Amino acid sequence: MSRTGTLRAAFFLALGLPLAGCCLWLMHATAWDLGGRSPVLNYDSAQYALAARELATHGRLATTFALPIELVRHARPPWPLATIQPGLVLVEAALFRLAPSTIHLGRLVVPLSRPDQREWLVLVAPFCCFILIGLLLAVITSRLLRRYAPGVPEGRRLAAAMVVALAFYLDPEAQHFACGGFTELPFMLGLVLAVAALALGPASRRPFLFGLLLGLTGSFRANMLWLAPLFALAACAMPDARGKRVRVLALALAGYALPLAPWWIYKWRAFGTPAWDLSRFVIWDRVGGRTWFSLYHQPAEPVVPHGWEALRLLAAKARVNVRPLALGASTGTRALWLGSIIVWLVMARPWSRVASRSAAGDAAARPEGGSPGPEIAPSRSIAAPAADVRPLAITAIAVLLAFAFGVVAAAVSIPWLRYVFPTRMLIELTGILALWSVVTMASELASLPGWRRGLYILVGLLVLGWGLFDSYRGNLEAHTTSATRAEPNVINMMKITVLMNREIPDDEPVMSNLGPLLAWTARRPVLHLAESPDELEACRRKLEFRNVLLVFRAPANAWGEWREVVSEPARARDHAEWNVDTVREWLTSDGFRVIWLTLKPAGPRFAAAPARSG
Repeated sequence: MSRTGTLRAAFFLALGLPLAGCCLWLMHATAWDLGGRSPVLNYDSAQYALAARELATHGRLATTFALPIELVRHARPPWPLATIQPGLVLVEAALFRLAPSTIHLGRLVVPLSRPDQREWLVLVAPFCCFILIGLLLAVITSRLLRRYAPGVPEGRRLAAAMVVALAFYLDPEAQHFACGGFTELPFMLGLVLAVAALALGPASRRPFLFGLLLGLTGSFRANMLWLAPLFALAACAMPDARGKRVRVLALALAGYALPLAPWWIYKWRAFGTPAWDLSRFVIWDRVGGRTWFSLYHQPAEPVVPHGWEALRLLAAKARVNVRPLALGASTGTRALWLGSIIVWLVMARPWSRVASRSAAGDAAARPEGGSPGPEIAPSRSIAAPAADVRPLAITAIAVLLAFAFGVVAAAVSIPWLRYVFPTRMLIELTGILALWSVVTMASELASLPGWRRGLYILVGLLVLGWGLFDSYRGNLEAHTTSATRAEPNVINMMKITVLMNREIPDDEPVMSNLGPLLAWTARRPVLHLAESPDELEACRRKLEFRNVLLVFRAPANAWGEWREVVSEPARARDHAEWNVDTVREWLTSDGFRVIWLTLKPAGPRFAAAPARSG
């Protein structure tokens, strides 16, 4: 391909990839009925939006939503941030400050101050990360092939870059995270840049900047806490770091700590320790009879095991959850990509004497003019070694270990594939390149170079074919799931908010299972629903509230002991210990039962006195 043709192809690729990403995002958003049956905000994204609004409006890192367990340390709203990381909060707060309150289109004035309109701003960062990751993957793939396989024709190199980028865009989980205010895509953007820095060399040449990248990435998700040492060790293991490995490791870790230091200081001042995070209790979910609700929905810190007993229980939990997680992460073509990385590490033999000195040997074989002689012209294959492949091998091992750490962490905490997404995507994207390289080496070993091009195309068709099938299946699942969501649609959320705000004074806390969603739309403090009605008085001893709002599709969907209230609301007044004054009930247009309990004033609080002898 001529240079003009290459530039033209790269130009259309730079335009076509974002367009393809936008179309796939729109198709998934339509299947999800974003902004209709499915509100823009959900339980997780609403927590970030609330904290961002507080920061943009009042200039404080706080939130108007709390779990009952948070009342132990901070009883009054606004509450300090105990469960979320600061990265997305800062980004969304900047968007809230920069976005105008109204847009003027000629004589038409569009207000953007209403919660159901302003909440769309939380999609800006994930959507931009979604598009940017695809473009970065194309650029990184092109640079890797140019460095490590210079014999690949320009057209084939651009086609490989397009396939890798589309493999990401076609992933239904990536599309779903781009349709909500999640932290997964910003976190993955940082991981992609970190892996590229390892493979292409900047990580070991500029370790402090590499550490800053890890720290900024860690501001979006806490699991970078154990990934940062892994990537720092990978940087100091690079051939370029020989003789200065300790310095590279120290600078990388220092760079990681620098952007997170203000956050740790905030935690120290708010909770007494920089390591405080309520998510640490999630590892005890489904251990020893504990559940998510018993851990977080009582106004008391849970008593959990320590020492060897804790390790034994957590190891038993991990053993139960690792297998289904590993199987889920290996469905479809995922096992092929994972196996390709391992096979490439075995076949490439990156630490053998021949492989480690390939670059030196190639340089020595070149004529004085610098161009390769006819006897050593580079192969037109993807695996032609023009450089030392040890950086690629170290990067591949780091990606494999990061994926393993992610699976184990999910197995110990919440065994959902969602929490393995960033490292799972790295495995798949790395595995595509590894499979192309394995095909090249296998065809050379079998002396069948004529089959190479057909196998390259077959791998590309497999990637795109499975991606299209997976994306179609994901859209069908999104359409089905949107009709059975656990929260009312946008219109009914606004109706509930209007009715509630008419009767309840501003800034008076409310307890509800809608949690952060209600706090966002109602613009008032909301305490998440207690584990059972018996916990109401215990919560009211720490935070006075008089209204409890229950919103469930049916009694079967209610939590534990709340099912009795949802099934027979009128009988709630029969329980004197619940202290219920009035009960109201109605049905929303999308089939949700709304039960509004108004409580009587809390009883007198007696000061505790020391017991006297006798």
